[in-house]
Amino acid sequence: MRAKFVSSILALFLLVLTIGCASAIDILVTRVIDGDTIEVSIGGTIHKVRYIGLDAPELDDKRPEYCALAQEATRYNRQLVEGKTIRLEKDISETDKYGRLLRYVYVDDIFVNAELVRQGLAWSIPYPPDTKYQDCLEEMEAEAKQAGRGIWALTTPTPSTTPTPTGVSNVQITHIFYDGLVPNVESDEYVEITNLGDKPQELTDCVLMDISEGYPSFTFPSFILAPGKSVRVYTNEYHPEWGGFSFEYSRAIWNNTEPDVAVLYDNQGNEVSRRSY
Repeated sequence: MRAKFVSSILALFLLVLTIGCASAIDILVTRVIDGDTIEVSIGGTIHKVRYIGLDAPELDDKRPEYCALAQEATRYNRQLVEGKTIRLEKDISETDKYGRLLRYVYVDDIFVNAELVRQGLAWSIPYPPDTKYQDCLEEMEAEAKQAGRGIWALTTPTPSTTPTPTGVSNVQITHIFYDGLVPNVESDEYVEITNLGDKPQELTDCVLMDISEGYPSFTFPSFILAPGKSVRVYTNEYHPEWGGFSFEYSRAIWNNTEPDVAVLYDNQGNEVSRRSY
């Protein structure tokens, strides 16, 4: 019994060592889930792997153009790694709050994380403390922006479809009600946004997003926020007295134990405000 116990512990130790090492063993990709998440087989055990330092558009995004990009990111990720042998590199964290391994991914001589960002199929998003290659990812994002690839084709002005800048100022996310009272789904969660200035501010086409997960997002319809006034974007409820806005998301958005980060962007993709809790 003692020998069997020691053998089991040794096997577990070797598996953990393998998972955290970039080159100790070749790892097979068994499934591509989306543009930034895959499943791999390590020693016969299936693990989900979340790519570090980026966020790809979500497949359930309600905006058709971003949903299409999410499908494209998934296809390209599949083309890069599915059924192939890859190498994984750990930064600081072992897993995220969902138990997914956090890794940089390599196939042949391709740095997959960077390639997805370079193609404009993911945003470069730092998640401290895992920021070892963030400078590289930001350089790839700058290249994608310059070339107007993928995501950046949606925000790169063209002569015929140049959006009118909103020039949002003095607007801040002032509160996140993250611990909803509705059991399980917490549909009554909300993010409160306030105009702290003395002039009306147009929020048309501004985007509110949970950047900790990269989804969901809410795009404001035509709307002007009066000075000193606030609006709320609920998880899955409508309150006309607060603007009547909702993510229309069927599950809780804001994590109760590990704080998420909400960011408000103007219609040019510039950050207006961010808040955690």
